[in-house]
Amino acid sequence: MGWIGSLFWQVLLAFVFLIGFLAVVYFFVRRRNPFLTSRNIKVLERYFIDRNCSVVLVQIMNSYFFLLVTPNGGTVLKQLTEDEIGQLEQSESFSRLLFKKLGRREKRDEEK
Repeated sequence: MGWIGSLFWQVLLAFVFLIGFLAVVYFFVRRRNPFLTSRNIKVLERYFIDRNCSVVLVQIMNSYFFLLVTPNGGTVLKQLTEDEIGQLEQSESFSRLLFKKLGRREKRDEEK
């Protein structure tokens, strides 16, 4: 069992070093990535239109925006006013608020 045992311990030691190295890289990438957390920008809700397109409700400091996000970029659909922010803080559903601001009714409202 001489050389087989030695080979086993070498492979095990290399595996432990690899796992440790990956853990250190994960820690630094997680800590250094400025897009993971921000004090000034918060994504409040996201509504997917299709696989590559979504409407996002974003809070940037004290302003709220509806953004259309596509693979080619993003577009500001609407900046909410103070009255709309007050309604938003009353925790109205995102889809209801979105359709209200776009001038459409939800499917549930149309059936009634």
